[in-house]
Amino acid sequence: MVALVRSFPVLRIDTVQTDADLERFLDFADRVYAKDPSRVTPLRANDRRRLNPKSAFFKEADLVLLMACRNEQVVGTISVLRDRRHQKHRGEPVVFFGFFECDGSSEVASALFDAAKVQARKWGGEILRGPRNLTRIEETGLMIDGFDQPSPMLSGHHPREYQALLEAEGFVKHHDVLAYDTPVYDEHGNARALPEKLVRQADAVDLPGLEVRSLSWMHVWRDLNLAYEVFVDAFRDVPENTPMPRSQFLSVGIALLLVTNRHMLQIATVNGEAAGFALCFPELNGALHKGNGRLGLRGVAKLAGGLRTMGTASFKLLGVLPAYRGSGLHAQLIRESINGVRSAGYDRVEASLIDERNGPMRHIVEGAGMTIYKRFRVYEMAL
Repeated sequence: MVALVRSFPVLRIDTVQTDADLERFLDFADRVYAKDPSRVTPLRANDRRRLNPKSAFFKEADLVLLMACRNEQVVGTISVLRDRRHQKHRGEPVVFFGFFECDGSSEVASALFDAAKVQARKWGGEILRGPRNLTRIEETGLMIDGFDQPSPMLSGHHPREYQALLEAEGFVKHHDVLAYDTPVYDEHGNARALPEKLVRQADAVDLPGLEVRSLSWMHVWRDLNLAYEVFVDAFRDVPENTPMPRSQFLSVGIALLLVTNRHMLQIATVNGEAAGFALCFPELNGALHKGNGRLGLRGVAKLAGGLRTMGTASFKLLGVLPAYRGSGLHAQLIRESINGVRSAGYDRVEASLIDERNGPMRHIVEGAGMTIYKRFRVYEMAL
């Protein structure tokens, strides 16, 4: 173990260097949330995979994991991330912090952030921003509202007191990201009607050569590549967006499709060319909650049971190429996606996480009758 920054009485900051260190680092979060029924324990095997230095993500990123220790006991954790791909595409001298957990004391929080700032400056960072654990679509933002419900897939969960700890350190709001939801049936068990405006927009679509259809398993790679073409162009101007490599998109896409229903992925083409797509997946956190982060035989059984009883589908992405915006195509994709969710047996749809600055996407989900049920805040400070 190597001390990185100034010592506190019986408190030091250590870097994670070995597999045993990594287990201690990950174990600490489990201790923090041991009595929190809303926290979904991440799959430990998946965390190890994501944090493996040989992962493709680290071809263009550097990560340092730090632990605050008192009398050999871990009392806090934090990561420091340099995303060289983000720096290249956005031109920002920003370094990200993530995996922030502590025992609730300002002393431990200050020690962790002092260490993070030292590392960020070594990399030439002028801004420290977060939380962001790894990629920009995973565990981004500190939960500041909606503590009483489990967080959706790819988002974090945090104690209420963390917000005060960050703000006491001098962090200020950069932006919020939002989680929306809506039931798909009313209180009588009838299919909930979509907003009239959205239905009118869907009915009014008039694009010669348009086809909106479910994913074809026989041509799954063709359809995922069509979705990727839309993903790159439709999200090019979204704040904080950094283009995802095709290989990464296909890898993530095929993994999620293995646990979903093909009718929850809608592809729109015009004369066979990509025009738009909408992706819904089972809200896997509901099933992971039952597995308690482990995949032994008992964990697998609980996870499988959770998959069978999940009632929530997660609306993760909707994209329409710029040439077809304003045509109502987004409304048709939403309608077909909701129909697909119903046919797959789900009774609730959630949409997350949506950048509050992404006005067009907020307009779409709010126009579909969705309301905010969780809010996450991304903070930053100048170095």
